[in-house]
Amino acid sequence: MDINSILNNIHVKNITKILKDVGERVEGNLICDIRPDNYVISSNESKIKNLQYLCKNKKKIIEIGVNGCHSLLLMLLINPNAEYLLFDLGNHKYTIPTLNYIKTQFPDTKINMIFGNSIETIPEYIRDNQNNINSFDLIHLDGGHTEDIFSQDYINSKKLIVNKGIIIFDDYNMHRIKGFINRKIKDNEIIELNDKNIIKNNKHFIYSYL
Repeated sequence: MDINSILNNIHVKNITKILKDVGERVEGNLICDIRPDNYVISSNESKIKNLQYLCKNKKKIIEIGVNGCHSLLLMLLINPNAEYLLFDLGNHKYTIPTLNYIKTQFPDTKINMIFGNSIETIPEYIRDNQNNINSFDLIHLDGGHTEDIFSQDYINSKKLIVNKGIIIFDDYNMHRIKGFINRKIKDNEIIELNDKNIIKNNKHFIYSYL
């Protein structure tokens, strides 16, 4: 989807209205930052195109860090047939209203949200859902930005992703995340996805576990 079609999408407009009604400062995402109508799509265009390309034809998708449901919506617009498992801290007042809107607009899509600290909720999910270990095709990892959190999300994602499944690790332009990812590459734990359709950028890193 191009920038104009995203901005003109009825669901994007309705989520923007929900965010305005809630009135809370918006945490940065693929579509807006600080204010609901402060659009940042142009600077995130490559990330959006990569996310929408990679979610095509996937059957089971995880998102860690849902925020205002913008990236979830961008995936749903391309692939409403996948099953979505979501983890979010739940620290924003707007997350539940935007998620409820998404669920009403995509009633046939299986969407399961788990609120809480991901370093606790994801291991709990793994423990209680052994049949779902290594069963997800794609994980969009955009949770906590401190190493004590994202390092655990990295470990737990490996337990949930299928063999050769794809991880999109967001905020690769942050020093601590870039350093962490580069160490994992050096240690031969992961390999960057090699796909001519991917637009290289420094804002997220796309890989598979070795």
